[in-house]
Amino acid sequence: MSSISKSSLASAGQTLRGVVQARRTRRIFIGLVIALLVIGALGFFVAPPVIRHVAEQQLAKQLDRPVSIRRISLNPYTLDFEANGVHIGESPANLAKAPGSPADFIDVSRLVVRTSWASVIKLAPVVNELKIDSPRIHVVRYDGEHFNFSDLIEKFSKPSAEPSKEPARFSVSNIRLENGQITFDDRLLDAKHVIDRFALGIPFIATLPSATDIFVTPLLQARIDGSPLVVKGRTKPFAESRESEIALTLDGLDVPQLASYAPASVPVAVKSGKLSTDLNVSFSIAGDAPTIRIAGTADLADLAVTDKANAPLVAARALHVKIGDAEPLRDIYRLDEVTLANPDVHLVRDSSGQLNVQKLAGGTAQKTPPAKEHAPAAEPEKDAPPLDVSIRHLAIEDGRIALDDQLLKQRVQATLTGFGVTLDGFSTLAKTPATYTLKTAFDHGGALDVSGRVTLAARQADAKIGLNAFALPPLQPYLSNLMAARVTSGTLGATLPVSVDWSKPDGGVQVGAGEVRLDAVTLAPTAQGVAPVKLASAQAKIAKVDVAARQASLDSVQVSGLALDATRRKDGSIDLASLAGPHEAAPEPTATRKIQKAQEAGPAWHYQIGQIAVENASAGFTDETLARPVKLQIAPLALNVKQFSDDLTRPLALDGKLTLNGRGTLALGGNVTVSPLKLALHVKGDQVDVSAFEPYFGDKLNVDVASANANANGDLTLSGSGKTLAATYKGDASLTDVRMIDKLTNDRFAGWKLLGLTNMKVSYDERGTDVEAARVTFANFYGRVLLDAQGKLNLKGVVANENGATQPVTREKVKAAPPAAASTAAPKAAEKAGPPVNLRFGQLVLQNGRVTYTDNFIRPNYTANLVAINGTIGAFGTHSTTPAPVDVTAKLAANGPVSIKGQVNPLIDKPALDLTASAHDVELTNLTPYSSKYAGYPITKGKLNVDLHYMLADNKLTANNHLFIDQLTFGDHVDNSTATKLPVRLAVSLLKNSRGEIDVNIPISGSLDNPEFSIGGLVWQALLNLVQKAVTAPFTLLAHAFGGGSGADLNYIEFNAGSADLTDAAQKKLETIAKALVDKPSVRVDVTGRVDPKVDEPALRSAWVDAQVKRAKVRDMAGNGENVDWNAIKVSDADYDKYLTKVYKSADFKKPTNFIGMTKSLPDADMKAALTQNAPVDEGALRELAQERAQAVQEYFDGKIDSKRVFVVAPKLNADDIKDKGTGSRVDLGLK
Repeated sequence: MSSISKSSLASAGQTLRGVVQARRTRRIFIGLVIALLVIGALGFFVAPPVIRHVAEQQLAKQLDRPVSIRRISLNPYTLDFEANGVHIGESPANLAKAPGSPADFIDVSRLVVRTSWASVIKLAPVVNELKIDSPRIHVVRYDGEHFNFSDLIEKFSKPSAEPSKEPARFSVSNIRLENGQITFDDRLLDAKHVIDRFALGIPFIATLPSATDIFVTPLLQARIDGSPLVVKGRTKPFAESRESEIALTLDGLDVPQLASYAPASVPVAVKSGKLSTDLNVSFSIAGDAPTIRIAGTADLADLAVTDKANAPLVAARALHVKIGDAEPLRDIYRLDEVTLANPDVHLVRDSSGQLNVQKLAGGTAQKTPPAKEHAPAAEPEKDAPPLDVSIRHLAIEDGRIALDDQLLKQRVQATLTGFGVTLDGFSTLAKTPATYTLKTAFDHGGALDVSGRVTLAARQADAKIGLNAFALPPLQPYLSNLMAARVTSGTLGATLPVSVDWSKPDGGVQVGAGEVRLDAVTLAPTAQGVAPVKLASAQAKIAKVDVAARQASLDSVQVSGLALDATRRKDGSIDLASLAGPHEAAPEPTATRKIQKAQEAGPAWHYQIGQIAVENASAGFTDETLARPVKLQIAPLALNVKQFSDDLTRPLALDGKLTLNGRGTLALGGNVTVSPLKLALHVKGDQVDVSAFEPYFGDKLNVDVASANANANGDLTLSGSGKTLAATYKGDASLTDVRMIDKLTNDRFAGWKLLGLTNMKVSYDERGTDVEAARVTFANFYGRVLLDAQGKLNLKGVVANENGATQPVTREKVKAAPPAAASTAAPKAAEKAGPPVNLRFGQLVLQNGRVTYTDNFIRPNYTANLVAINGTIGAFGTHSTTPAPVDVTAKLAANGPVSIKGQVNPLIDKPALDLTASAHDVELTNLTPYSSKYAGYPITKGKLNVDLHYMLADNKLTANNHLFIDQLTFGDHVDNSTATKLPVRLAVSLLKNSRGEIDVNIPISGSLDNPEFSIGGLVWQALLNLVQKAVTAPFTLLAHAFGGGSGADLNYIEFNAGSADLTDAAQKKLETIAKALVDKPSVRVDVTGRVDPKVDEPALRSAWVDAQVKRAKVRDMAGNGENVDWNAIKVSDADYDKYLTKVYKSADFKKPTNFIGMTKSLPDADMKAALTQNAPVDEGALRELAQERAQAVQEYFDGKIDSKRVFVVAPKLNADDIKDKGTGSRVDLGLK
């Protein structure tokens, strides 16, 4: 075996000698030697002056300061670099700004840099040793913000135009600084400080692994103004890990003294603070990876930090940090304990919305530019270790946080006191959750208590939040832009479990079972005169809220003691609407922005509330838009709504009750569906004050509704809207305690105790309205009917004239209303007929009614009282085929009863009725004002019975009015311009019978189609016609009463021409008249004989001739001794001619003669004509004939009626004033 080795070695040696002795090898070796020599020559002799020159220029340019280097040496073989006498002068700008300043800035006696050839391999600087010998640094502080090096910080702190995507790669080991000195000239404080004998040792600073031997131990040594400072470490230079340790111990280091010399750009000032440390810092290298480990404690006592304006930022009594193990290069920080005692933090938000801490971090806030769409997410650095932070226990004790918000118009200041936080078992990597607590109180009242768990690795946390009695008034400035009201009192409380899972894109925020509560809240509107809104308490019990799913489920919302008082101003606005406050209108968003907002908003929230309960609430409402403001007060108000949700198609169970104006109650219960609208409610109303709404319609009336209460007990349904609206009501309804008074006089006008409808069935839809009631009761009603001096009924004045002043309805008008201006408005077009209305009523019951009638049209005035109005009216309606029975009774006060019976069907298209009404024992003395005004006589005695019968069919009215008046007696005549000129006494006498009774029937008829139809007018006209007939045609009245024909000719008795003998017809007339006068004992008869000369004179002449003929015969008979009876003598035709000749011959008048002078014989006719012409008939004869005729009538009445009642008056000798159809040969009869 050994032989083989020897031979192999011999062979290799021979081969090596061959290579070395080869010519090519010699050439390569010589070339390498020459190259090394050239490099050495360049490195030793050429490069140093070149580097010195370039370095001086570049450094001067970059530092804006003069730079000089005395000597530079370079060993190109070892890569060692040495610079001697490095000098950096002061900036010319600083020298100009501060004359007398030292011209030196930095001087370094010797700078040694030993570079490793590994730099070539790793393409990054690897320095084995860096030594700075005797550096001298001159620092000048000009003012609070500027040093002589401030320009360098500002220059080199600016970000690069092309920042590197990767961190710088380097390794610097064995860093030493020896015999350094820093001279600090503080011109602001007029002080100088010197830090000398400054020495610093740093084993390495690297971002990449290095195999450099470390021989420098950690060291920090200096003398500050003569006070030494030493920080020493230990190292194991021969260990593979090259482990080093530094023990850093400080005891009460004055932090403000050091911090005061920080650069001007440092935004804070440390006012106080003592730093004490007991730290062990170890350095080691495992393989190529360096490691720094820190352990120990650090304490900062009496810390106070302000900003540059001396405004407080942070203060604390003590900060204690116990580090178990920290490896900064590996992002590992394990803290055993962190305690912050009595921290005092000041947070300020200025008017621009920037926090004071934001200003410290980055100056003026800059708007972050919007991220580019679809920008790729930054990839995490490969093999980068995760941040590993663990805290075994963290505590913030008895802290204080002062908040000062100046963003709003009204400054907000609040303080959190007793602020305490604990955190146990916290880790950024562990899956075990950490527990935490947070407690604090608020200076304005209330406390916050939060506890929970957090797991950063799982990105989950939960919290149990307890907020107790948090005062709301300090939040007013934040609410001012939301509502124009001040929160003057109130507290907020909450108990909420919250969980967060931010591993999910939506954050996974959920709220568990808890509650939120408001107590004693008062909102005082800022507008003057607006009543505050008060809330005793409100509580929301939350079942679950899922923010990601946008779902909220609440068990209940309870509101108690809510008090509202709203006013509708004269301009129509609601004062409480002003609580919303003025808001600036946002610009109209573009279509793109609308889409973006919709996407950001996400889907709509879904919510469900098991029960909403409002208890003991009150609401006031005043409407000032009316002449008389409406004032409504609802108290208490209770409302209960179940299963309230965002699904508007689901029915809501509703139950509510309210009291209006302190007396009436209204209760509602049932189901309500919002969309589509549908209501099914039971309505229970008890004495609801309707009169409170009177101002809404009172201006259209001349009466005030002083009281009116509505009652209801039934089921109401409502569905649809607009034309499809449908509604029904089944139950009872009534209007009670109604009292209407005169607006001007305050006199009672009308009212009732009850107007009730029972078993109602009301329906409304697009086809029409249907109203049905089994019974209508009208009880204890009263009314005043007034006829004023102008003859107008007050009922017509109940509705006020739109253009006239208010007028009384219970008394005489004080002053006539001014005439309304003539309207020039065009007539309104006929309104389109609405849907039909169908009415059905089972029974109308009248109970204990009374009506007072006052007539001021006459003097003295007349008043009548109709009392005890009772009765029933049977079933009737708009489509009734059977008339309703009517039975109504009443009584005239202090008089007899009034009764109305029959049938009526008033609501059909053509109303029908068949009614009989009666009133008995009505004292006529009460009607004296009417008799005095219209008749001129007061009534001193008499009673009236009335029986009426009215029938209406097919709009045709027929009626019979039976009047029975007993013992009507007038008093003395009263002079009255309004009294009739007719002989009223005569009319009464004619109407009375022998018993002093007037019994007449007055039929009337008319048509409802006549627009001027009036029943009262018809009856009055019939009565007037009766009186006129009694006066102007009394005999006609007598004829009707006693069957004497038409009665048109009973006022005269006709005679034959020239005769005074009563004919048979005349006697028959006289018999009828005599009978009537017997029944009218108070009537007197005037008998007036008369003649008609045109008729009676020829008749008298002819009668005279006949009498002369008859007398001639009587003389012959008497001469013969015969008994003569004038009435029994008859003259025959033969005798007539005989005696006519005798009479003619004996007559004494001029007769025609013959030629010898003798009386000439004439025919009988000529003789009679001559006698007639010469008969002695003159005015006296006519007068006598008229008197004879009157006497003939008087003689006929003799024995039949009292002669004292028959008077013969002077005769009339002509027929000029006769206007009837009778002849002038008669006797006129007149009644008195």
